[in-house]
Amino acid sequence: MSKKSTQVMIKSIIISEARGKFKKCQLCQKEFGIFHKEHQCKRCRRAVCQNCANHHGPVLGDAGFSKQTHRICNTCKEESESIKKFIEQYKIGLGKDTFSIDWLKASGLTVDIAKKEYEFAQKENDKAKDKGEFMKMKQELQLAMIDFWLNLNYSLREFLFYLLKDELDQLQQQICRVLGAILLQYPEIGYGPDQVILTIFLLCFCSEASAYTILTILYSEIIPSYLYPLNLRKTPYDYQHEIDQVLQVLEQGFKIKQSELQNIKPFIRTRISRYVLPLGINFYQFQTSFYMINQILFGPKTGYDNFIKCIAVSYYQQFEDIKTMINAQDDAEAQILRNVKSTQCEKDFLLTKVIIFLPHKRVTQSVVIQRSNEKKPSSQIQPEHNRDVKVEIQIKTDNSMTEYAAVQDKSFQELRRKSVEVKATPEADEEKANLKQYIEKIEETLMLKHKLVTELQNRIKELQNQPPQINNSQDVDKQLLEANEQLRRRIQEQDVQISQLEEQNKYSNKLQEDAQEMVTSIQQSNKELEQQLETSLRTNKDLYLQIKDLKNQSSKLEPPSPLTPSREKNYQINIALVQKKNEEQLQQKLDEEQQKTVQLQQQMNQLNKELLGLQQLNQDKLKIIGNLEVRLIELDSTRKENEKLTLEIAALFKKIEHHELVIIQQQEELDDLKAKYDHLLKQHEIQSEELDQVRIEKRQNLEEYDRKENELLLIIEDLKNRLAEVNKQYQTTSDQLNQSLDNNNQLQNLVQEKDETIKLLEAGIAKGVKKIAEIEANHHKQQDDDRKKIEELNQIIEQNNKKIKDLEDSIAEKDAKLEEHKKEFKALKIIFVSLEEKWTKLDNDHKDLSGKHERLIAECEEWKKKFKDLEGEHQGLKEKYRLIVIEYEKVKENTNDKMNELKSQNEDLQRKLKALEDKHQLLQNQHQALMDRLEKETQNHIKKVGELDLIIIGLEKKAHEYKTLSDNQKLEIDNLQAIIKQLEGKIAQAEKDQQNRHQQLLVQITQHLEKVTKLENRNSKLELDVLELEKRIQELILYNQDYKNEIIKQDEKITILIKEGQTKESEILKLIEVIEKYKLDLTDYEKIIRELRQKIQELELIIVEKDKKIVEQEKSIKKLQTLLVQFKTLSEEMAQIN
Repeated sequence: MSKKSTQVMIKSIIISEARGKFKKCQLCQKEFGIFHKEHQCKRCRRAVCQNCANHHGPVLGDAGFSKQTHRICNTCKEESESIKKFIEQYKIGLGKDTFSIDWLKASGLTVDIAKKEYEFAQKENDKAKDKGEFMKMKQELQLAMIDFWLNLNYSLREFLFYLLKDELDQLQQQICRVLGAILLQYPEIGYGPDQVILTIFLLCFCSEASAYTILTILYSEIIPSYLYPLNLRKTPYDYQHEIDQVLQVLEQGFKIKQSELQNIKPFIRTRISRYVLPLGINFYQFQTSFYMINQILFGPKTGYDNFIKCIAVSYYQQFEDIKTMINAQDDAEAQILRNVKSTQCEKDFLLTKVIIFLPHKRVTQSVVIQRSNEKKPSSQIQPEHNRDVKVEIQIKTDNSMTEYAAVQDKSFQELRRKSVEVKATPEADEEKANLKQYIEKIEETLMLKHKLVTELQNRIKELQNQPPQINNSQDVDKQLLEANEQLRRRIQEQDVQISQLEEQNKYSNKLQEDAQEMVTSIQQSNKELEQQLETSLRTNKDLYLQIKDLKNQSSKLEPPSPLTPSREKNYQINIALVQKKNEEQLQQKLDEEQQKTVQLQQQMNQLNKELLGLQQLNQDKLKIIGNLEVRLIELDSTRKENEKLTLEIAALFKKIEHHELVIIQQQEELDDLKAKYDHLLKQHEIQSEELDQVRIEKRQNLEEYDRKENELLLIIEDLKNRLAEVNKQYQTTSDQLNQSLDNNNQLQNLVQEKDETIKLLEAGIAKGVKKIAEIEANHHKQQDDDRKKIEELNQIIEQNNKKIKDLEDSIAEKDAKLEEHKKEFKALKIIFVSLEEKWTKLDNDHKDLSGKHERLIAECEEWKKKFKDLEGEHQGLKEKYRLIVIEYEKVKENTNDKMNELKSQNEDLQRKLKALEDKHQLLQNQHQALMDRLEKETQNHIKKVGELDLIIIGLEKKAHEYKTLSDNQKLEIDNLQAIIKQLEGKIAQAEKDQQNRHQQLLVQITQHLEKVTKLENRNSKLELDVLELEKRIQELILYNQDYKNEIIKQDEKITILIKEGQTKESEILKLIEVIEKYKLDLTDYEKIIRELRQKIQELELIIVEKDKKIVEQEKSIKKLQTLLVQFKTLSEEMAQIN
């Protein structure tokens, strides 16, 4: 049943639970694999990895939170925490007035007025005649509530669960009362299930009365009448106007091309109605839907347009997902629900403020709707609210600037639409580019200011959330105050610059008016020229008719000519010559007229181009002024925010000053520890740097050694090659010598007879032997040199090896030192752990001693009882007391000495306690409990001493009777003396325990000092943050200086443009003079036509032969007519453009 009802009544998003659709994590975009497995968030059903879904917790379902824990992604965890914070921060509850106060104030109403109207509506409910829609709502409300709870998205479900809990019956009754009052008072609205969602959402922030009034505002001022449920049932609507608006925002605001928008159009056509009717509720996360409702109700006049812009912004944020999921539109809606956030919507919405929608006047196939922003349609409900006068005045003053900016933006857009089809001149293009750059720079500066304000706000929120952290000096306060003063000065300077720009705007308006006057004068001159051309055409037609009449008359009146054939020929020749002259004159005049018309058309085109350039300049100036006015409004809001920030900063400074005194006291104790810590850090850094340098040197030496080894190998290879070549040469020479010797032996037998030849051969042989000896000597020298080189290289290699060994030894020594340091550190850790263990042991020993002390007290009490018994037994022995007096005096002296010793020990203990109190006065507040314990223990010891005194007195009494006592009694007395000695030993142990406790106190003091060091680290971080803020302030100062220079440059450019405009005005005057000359030429043309009439009367006989030429003239006249028609169309287009 629930599925059918959801399809009919409540609109919702279907989120599929199937896995394996996505190959990447939907948060970090990492691909899934064997080591990067796919998981699913049980709250939003995203496909996520393990890193993006570390949290586990209960998930909210139809029946409440689940008992078992499930995996939740990081974004869902953050969103659920933000919902809780939102409810706690604003103290939101069902039926309470929280945000409704501001929403009513935006429409000029208050909560009291809303209560009165609601009470009046409740009284008149019984008088209502049309109760059909009310009864329909009553019948379907329970089903609608069931469908609502079944089809809620995960974000809105969690918000309502925290808010409502066990108030469902109360909520249903409230919906029935509020919706019933509206449907009974205004039955023309009609009932729809989307109204249930809207009223539930409003009741979370409003009381019943304020929800009723806000619904009346929605249906009377914001929601158009063609979207009333009753009207939609009667005449369905195609939402084409809303689709066009969304596409306009995507194209103009976010610069998306038409070709890309075509891919999204099917999704927008099929899904826009689902978003529009419930005003986006249940289709976005809670915070985004709250942001949209806030945008609608804070500006009722532009509320519906703002809502359409918000929808377009959400589509822009998920543009790529919609493109890829165009065939799976449910998945695309799920992506919009998951990923569209209010913070990004706020940033992107600023880009759409300049866009203004055209009024809705169009005809659809299903219904005819006419909606305008100025007048309400007759079908729109018109409630009469008793508005508060003061609130209305505030709203009017706030909206005056925005309305003025909107009007200027409308005029700018109309001029843009008119100048779309016209080509601009290169000069105008350059000016336009310069103005665009100027606008972009202004927008960048304003965005930077907005970012600074947001950063300051975030910083203050962080400081408020953090525990109070105090700086050590008051210089930081002065710097922050100076930074605030500098920001105020900058804002004042920018206000002055804005006023200058407004004056320039006035001057540009004057220029625009002058240009419009010039345009109107040119249009009038064009109209006069058209009239003159029409009159000339009419005269031509009249002449043509007169010529025809004359032809007919001449044909009737001509008698038969008695002239001879020769005269006839002469007459015909003369007529032909006259005809030629007349034709030539006519052609010349026609050519001149055509040239003049062409020149006029060229001049008109130039004028039109110049006018378009001026219009574009004016449009750009208007755009600049509109943007500046919007920025002025934003600057006002930033001023208010800055004032709030200054107040909050002052409060923080007071807190800081309060806490500074405490930290100054703690700093004196921490200075010594800081110095020690810094010294240790420096030593550690020096050692680490030395190690790094040694490692770097080792690497460098190894690299150099490798290079040298490679070079040596190359040299050795070259030497080997040379030796091989020398050996080859030696072998060749030796072979040649052997051959020569063989030849010589053969020749000696043959050449004995020829002595002369033999001498010559001997001389040659001697020369060859010398050459061979020289070659061998050179070869030995080369071998010796090579050996020397190889020995030198071996020596260098040995030296490098020694250096490497030395480096390795030094590194090993330093590594050993490091290991020693590490061992020392570990030993210190072990000592620390052992000290902690001793501390625990001492605590246990103290507890054991306290137990023993209690036992001793019990034993003492038993001994007291025994002594009482002994006193009863020895009452009869008082007579023998006199004999023991002498011994008593001796014992008394001994006991006095012991008492004096105990008193001196007590005094020493008291002195030590006073010394400890003097040392630890600063820590008395933290350790009062311990000192109280010590004082109690000392008091107990004093009590014990008193008890010992009493015991000693008893012993003194019994000492008198010592002589008469038996041996057993003497043994008992000896035992008592031993017990006394034991008690004295215990007192000494107690003193040692006190010393141990003092040591423990010192350990606690060291821990406290460590905490103080942590606080100092936090203070140092805060100081670094302050330095960063100072740097940013300096950068802003430099940026403002650059901004001033740019403004001066732009002023110079504007003066140049004004001069160029003046030159163009002079050119326009010259063109007007040319047009006046043309008028004079037209008067001359009329005189010529009169002369032609006279000549035509003289040339009546030649008209027959001129018929052909007249036909040609008619053709030329037709051409002129076509040119005139074109000229008329051009003039009409010019009028439309102007």
